[in-house]
Amino acid sequence: MTISAFIKHPIVRYYLVHPIVSLQNRLVVLGLFLNRYVGQDSSFTKKAPKSNLKIDIVIPVIEKDLETLPYVIDSVRENIRHQIGNIFLISPSSNKIEKVCKHKKCKFIFEEDLIKISKKDIPYKVNGVDRSGWLYQQLLKWSADKIPGIGDTFLITDADTVYCRPQVFEHNNKIILSVSHQLCHIPYFDAIKKLTGKSIKPIYNVTSHHSLFELDKLSEIKKQIEKHTRKVWYRAIISLANTTEGSCVSDYETYGQLVFNQYPKKYLLEHWLNLSLPYGRRDDIREIMKKYSYKYKTISFQSYKT
Repeated sequence: MTISAFIKHPIVRYYLVHPIVSLQNRLVVLGLFLNRYVGQDSSFTKKAPKSNLKIDIVIPVIEKDLETLPYVIDSVRENIRHQIGNIFLISPSSNKIEKVCKHKKCKFIFEEDLIKISKKDIPYKVNGVDRSGWLYQQLLKWSADKIPGIGDTFLITDADTVYCRPQVFEHNNKIILSVSHQLCHIPYFDAIKKLTGKSIKPIYNVTSHHSLFELDKLSEIKKQIEKHTRKVWYRAIISLANTTEGSCVSDYETYGQLVFNQYPKKYLLEHWLNLSLPYGRRDDIREIMKKYSYKYKTISFQSYKT
């Protein structure tokens, strides 16, 4: 990439034009990162964290995730220190996934029972790359409130991310929002503005591989989107897809930014401390989890396939 192209990149351009926001972003990240060393991060306190908040777990999954899925489920049960209700696997029709579901005592949810569209109904290609599946799985996550028997609070987590140390998502009566060390992806904030009319400064990047959702707040956000756009919420999100931006909207970012903006006193920010590894490293997941648990909360084995 040339210097000219680098400067014109939307993320770089935004932070160059808004140096104060850039400084705020870096200071927040540094502070949250250092919290690990001074015992101010709930997962790195002397006493193992624990929360009395009961939560369900929601994992959207397709067959390419089958190698990591059993480890993800096991790591949830071993390291998430909440009372865990049900673990729901949202999936297309798949005997293989249903078999894992039965073996791991999870509940299988057929994706078409949650939302009456499929990725075929999402016209989203960028430079010849089909991104419809990527956007569709976001809509499935936001449809988790339609799962029969879902609790008031549920953790949505990706099927390629394992939890390698004890972790909670509620501490001192506040919901924890995981913050990335990366600069914010500006198109996600543009999407929030288009969906809700709200302008939010990109100080905190809460695009992680998991987030704790509250049923009432998710419903509230969907209503805000429908009121502002005059479209069904998922149609409004699909309308953001275009041929020039491969990552046009984020489920975790949109939800996290809006709830933190509206209820800041109810949330606590912590660094997500995630390690991203190539999908090919998944052969010895247990050993990798043990090796990096002193430093990271989660490890993601990403393939970036749609």
